[in-house]
Amino acid sequence: MFIPPDQTINAVAFYRNYARCASVGHLNGMCVIEKNANLRYTSGCLSEFSYTLTIPAENMTEFEQESVWRCEYYGDSAFRSPDVTLTIASKLHECMATPLSIIFFSL
Repeated sequence: MFIPPDQTINAVAFYRNYARCASVGHLNGMCVIEKNANLRYTSGCLSEFSYTLTIPAENMTEFEQESVWRCEYYGDSAFRSPDVTLTIASKLHECMATPLSIIFFSL
């Protein structure tokens, strides 16, 4: 997420299923991450105006499947990303292996 032009607050909030899970920003030249940020995620500063949130591989579980994500600028929530639904993979109903091929059946 990038800070909108001509804005004075260098911070954003990340939301998962409409609940804030992390806030990150720049203050006095340092990257500041909310103390109560959800520890399942890693957030940080790419620059004074660009911020990230990452789901580490060990936390990418079915818990995250179909979760809805958004990022909002702290100074004005009208500056925000569109809601995005996280799809990890389609569910596998049955898998049958033969010597020459693997056949997948999905729901």
